[in-house]
Amino acid sequence: MTTVYKMTNAPDVDGYVAGLTAICDRTGDSQLRLLQEQYAAPDRTVTSGELARPAGTSGGHTVVNGFYGRLGHAFCDELGIRPDLRPDFSHRWWSVWSTGWTTDRGFVWRMLPQVAEALERLGWVDTTYLYPDEVRAPERVPEGAVRQVSVNAYERNPRARARCIEAHGTACCVCGIDLGAVYGDVARGFVHVHHLRPLSEIAGEYEVDPVHDLRPVCPNCHAAIHIGGENRSLEEVKQMLLLRSQA
Repeated sequence: MTTVYKMTNAPDVDGYVAGLTAICDRTGDSQLRLLQEQYAAPDRTVTSGELARPAGTSGGHTVVNGFYGRLGHAFCDELGIRPDLRPDFSHRWWSVWSTGWTTDRGFVWRMLPQVAEALERLGWVDTTYLYPDEVRAPERVPEGAVRQVSVNAYERNPRARARCIEAHGTACCVCGIDLGAVYGDVARGFVHVHHLRPLSEIAGEYEVDPVHDLRPVCPNCHAAIHIGGENRSLEEVKQMLLLRSQA
């Protein structure tokens, strides 16, 4: 009989949102990419070794285990909780993020549903299709596309997102809608972050300023910005809405 290890006192979604937000600035990019890649995996289930490659983590499963463990430890310290103990009285820190069990291909992790929902609420993972100017931050791309990743990674980088939203709020900069106000707690804080400058205008070394270069936009307006492969300005889309309202 397969033994499934699960944290018996795991927080609810709000707890994960609060804890992840609190430790965001103390969390390495590699650790955040592990969460993003596990979220994107089939059934959100992977071995640590399988997670290492797409997350760009060298050192294989040993390093991944360490990253996940330290991340779980920091999260628990923030909330004042502890996961279940092993027989040797050490904590299964990875169980903060996943249930786990042994399979033929190794020990697998399946992300907890409340972790997945928290990542969605925070906007740290893709929940929709990619727009023409977007590339998932942890995704590997051919030589020559590296600059595109280095720019667009900021749109899903939690620190850049947080600074953008802190400066501009969660209401769409085009239509003014705050999804949380419309749909309630399930959509509270959910918003896309749009990069204002077209890639064609960016050359050489470039560092994104989250306050000046990024803006919060709702999914509908974000789609309107990019329909047809375009990169319309926020003002253009505002005018589109204005013309429709006057028709």
